[in-house]
Amino acid sequence: MVTDRFNSLGRPARYVALCLLLVAVAFLVLGRWDLALAIGAGALLGWVLLKPVRITWAIFAVAFMVPVTIDLGYPTNPSYSLLLLLFVLAGWGRLHRAERDGWPPRRIGAALLLPFCAVLAGVLHWHGIKPVVVGVAPLLCIGVLGWHLIEEARRDPKLILRIAEVFTWVSVAVAALAKYQTLTGTWPLFDQFAYDWTYTSVFDPTRAAGFFGHPIVYGSFAMAMALVALTIRGRYWYVPFTANLIGLVLSGTRSAWVGTALALGIWLLLNVRKIAWRGVATGAIITVVAFAAVAVNPSTFRVGTSEPPPTWVSPTEPGTKPSPSPSTSSVDSVGVAGARMSDPVGSASASARFERIAVAWDGITRDWSTVIFGNGPESSVRYLEDVGIGDGQAQVFDNTYLTIWHNFGLVGLLSLLGLLLALFWRSRSLAGRLIMVGFTAQIFFFDVWLWLSAVAVLLLAISLGAVGDPGASPRARWGRLPGRQRVAGRDSAAHSH
Repeated sequence: MVTDRFNSLGRPARYVALCLLLVAVAFLVLGRWDLALAIGAGALLGWVLLKPVRITWAIFAVAFMVPVTIDLGYPTNPSYSLLLLLFVLAGWGRLHRAERDGWPPRRIGAALLLPFCAVLAGVLHWHGIKPVVVGVAPLLCIGVLGWHLIEEARRDPKLILRIAEVFTWVSVAVAALAKYQTLTGTWPLFDQFAYDWTYTSVFDPTRAAGFFGHPIVYGSFAMAMALVALTIRGRYWYVPFTANLIGLVLSGTRSAWVGTALALGIWLLLNVRKIAWRGVATGAIITVVAFAAVAVNPSTFRVGTSEPPPTWVSPTEPGTKPSPSPSTSSVDSVGVAGARMSDPVGSASASARFERIAVAWDGITRDWSTVIFGNGPESSVRYLEDVGIGDGQAQVFDNTYLTIWHNFGLVGLLSLLGLLLALFWRSRSLAGRLIMVGFTAQIFFFDVWLWLSAVAVLLLAISLGAVGDPGASPRARWGRLPGRQRVAGRDSAAHSH
């Protein structure tokens, strides 16, 4: 198969591929595996850029599967490096299609709305060009990605549905890894290669993170995959649905639980008349299987012994990274989940969030200009770097809406809410709408823009919303045709009469 693929290339392309292979082998012989890996990654990127379909697959693969908590030698922060890569992929994909699809002003305007708010806030509260660039970059990248995926979904609906279904099965493997993490109390690979100790199991071994580097991001992924499995209903859909319910519990992510509960509530309201005894029995079986998979661990079968779950130990000096040692104790995931649900307001993370809300609100209400236009891009980061909050938690506001208001003002917040509402209202897919509901609820509890796997949840919702639901009527699935196609349709009907 590899030989056939190689022979299918043109002669110049074959020469280039052969030269790159020889150079990579030479670097491996010299012991420079990093340069060999860079050549391989560059060759793979070039292959992906040849076809827009590959670009769409690559966008979701990079966003969902490349963790931003591991630094592979990127020139800058991993999140910004990967966002730049995704921006290149989406931009090149639009150039591929530009001659035929054109440049739709409404979608381009929607993609540029939040970056414009960031520039406006940066100009009115000037702190140099760097904060403006750093603040605008992720919003611009995400806007272009959303625009590109909407266009590709309209062009090839089956592709987006296939991608969504493939990732539901990938999520089954992630749930198995999450169970292993709670059984061992460690996160393999992430404990060894994470660039900060807070992205390892040392920080909290009672929660699983899959391969996302943080439990809250895994919770977002599991929420989206569970909703996709439930609504798209591919073959054996109940397997990924059950696996992701397990993953949701193992992640201990209360924000994802809230988002999932809201989305499932809407789904039940829409389907209450269609629910039969068979569906009730299926739900009961899924619940029992998920509970058993979460609850069972080696200590369950030990008689007369009870080991407490491992606890994390803070480093002796700020900024140091303790070396985690594998734990022999498995985690009581049911007990951990129950504890996180029993006192959500009195927990340390909730107390920290309340303190951050107060700090952010003080910055927002400083004067009329900060209420309307914010304090400028990256102003929340500057405040936390200069002042900080001494509670041992992450130095962020832990609320996307509050951060947007603090940085870009009410103008930015209303723009964000307007975009989310428009995407929900115009969505042609129940799956897309449910994911949008869960995502909108979850980002109330954390800052989302630099967590690419969580951003990919939004991108998946946008893509599915442009596709429609499998089996829906043509009107429900595709909506109104573009104006020129409607005119062409009337002309052809007139000629037929």
